[in-house]
Amino acid sequence: MRFVLGFLAFVGLALSLHGCGGGGGGGVQTSLVFEAAWVGAAGGVNGRSMRVSLLDSAGNLVGATALLNENPDGSSQAIAATPGSYRVLAELYSQLDLGGTKVGQIETLVELSGATRLRAAVGTPLASLRVTPSSAEVEAQFSRQFYAAGFDAAGRMAFTEPGSVAWTVLGTGATVGDDGRCIGEIPGTYTIRATHASSATQGAATLTVKPFVTKRTKWTVMVFLNAANDLYRFSTLNVNQMESVAQNPDVRFVLQWKQSTSRYPGSTFDGTRRYLVKPDTTSAIASQMMQDMGAVDMGRPETMQAFIRWCKTYFPADRYALVVWNHGNGWRRSAELGRAVSYDDETGNAIQIWELQQAMGGEKVDIFAWDASLMQMVEVATEVADQARYVVGSEESPPGEGYPYDRVFSVFRDNPDAATATLTKAFVDGMLAVPEYASRKITQSVVDTSRLQPLLVALDELAGTMIAHREALATDIPVVRGQTQAYSQTFARYFRDIGDLCDNLVGMTSVPEVQAAAATVRARLGEAILWEGHNAFSPRSNGLSIDFSPASTFESDAANYALMRFAQQTRWDEWLRQAP
Repeated sequence: MRFVLGFLAFVGLALSLHGCGGGGGGGVQTSLVFEAAWVGAAGGVNGRSMRVSLLDSAGNLVGATALLNENPDGSSQAIAATPGSYRVLAELYSQLDLGGTKVGQIETLVELSGATRLRAAVGTPLASLRVTPSSAEVEAQFSRQFYAAGFDAAGRMAFTEPGSVAWTVLGTGATVGDDGRCIGEIPGTYTIRATHASSATQGAATLTVKPFVTKRTKWTVMVFLNAANDLYRFSTLNVNQMESVAQNPDVRFVLQWKQSTSRYPGSTFDGTRRYLVKPDTTSAIASQMMQDMGAVDMGRPETMQAFIRWCKTYFPADRYALVVWNHGNGWRRSAELGRAVSYDDETGNAIQIWELQQAMGGEKVDIFAWDASLMQMVEVATEVADQARYVVGSEESPPGEGYPYDRVFSVFRDNPDAATATLTKAFVDGMLAVPEYASRKITQSVVDTSRLQPLLVALDELAGTMIAHREALATDIPVVRGQTQAYSQTFARYFRDIGDLCDNLVGMTSVPEVQAAAATVRARLGEAILWEGHNAFSPRSNGLSIDFSPASTFESDAANYALMRFAQQTRWDEWLRQAP
């Protein structure tokens, strides 16, 4: 693709532009010529410069943007592109060279086939509003983007103020957002209406919603993929890995994937989308985008709940796996930002561990996998134990690349009828098999939640025993804490491996009652951990960690800790309130 720069007079403009490449090769190219008349009349939206962008169906910029400055004789620029459907976005600014503030915009769809010219006027009153496309057809649960563009009495495109167009649907079988994104829900034909606020000018289009066709499969893997943070660059890698193992129609992946170009300009798209993963072995994203949801807060529990219920409704399966993809901070809020898991940097929100039951909404899954840091804690596992048969995750902070989805889910693809307990081992084996991870801290384990309750009983007894013998343990506990396998130690984070902690309580204290209680915890831990693996960088890992803070650190977070089921079912928080 090539972009023709500079101000061009329409007289004598060659509208047939040649494609790239030499020797007679290359595809046929067409051009969009955008002409601006600077009218400056009363009642219109006035400005002194504009930027014109041509975008493809995926929202990618075609060529470079055109810059047009105020010119009493009019001004124009041409953009070259291959034939096809494109979105034209013209943004009007109050000062020359895109200075000042954005005061107006034009957004419409255009079909390029040969030379195409769009005529726009700056500062001309709005006479009509046209919606593109004028009609569309989607399957239920798929989205369609509509655009509204103003026109003046002479038929030229006219600018409208940003955010001045409101969208409504006539009927209850579809929904439309404030930016024209429409989702079909119930089969039927609906009117999508756009209304310009100040002039009450209206335009409309029709949306026909066809029935959604699906089938029950053996597995639905639901991936809550929140890449609206600095991990965004790894999200495309992971989706490509999923595509590479999506050949078995009985094991399907459904994603809710968010990125934020406003926070991270290197992101590949902006907003939140729902995808059905399709098989592909290229570096491109070949999956089917079902919904472009626009601005959705992935740091809220109700967002995760809606995704799970949507997946189960439209992609029913015999068994379900839920993967939460993001940063993690164990049970705790981070000291500086108040975050726990699923950080949405666009909104500043995150899901707290005590909000996980709300996030699950009573829905049950066979596998709950954390593709996030520090989440394999007894406090976290307890929170989802009633909703998840197996909980998978890392005690450590794993590499940013996260799960090797191709290695893990190739086992599901090839053996979809295998027992769930057997399939979960693929998470452990997959993490340990990545050559690039050999020099990184790798831990991975699977908790059998049906065996978690005896571990909680044993931890409760250990907490009560340590409280009863606190004075005798006063000098031993700091030594034990310092010698126990730690994970991402900070001034406020004292996460310790439960197995190693118990081994040290047995070997480094002299209170028989504490030693016996610790030995019982050690035994119950071994029963609750179904699979565990680690490398030499976390040598004393046993699959599940716990907060072992001193009281001086814990006190500031005691109120939050008390919100969790683990604190309500054990005396561990009472121990931490007085731990030496």
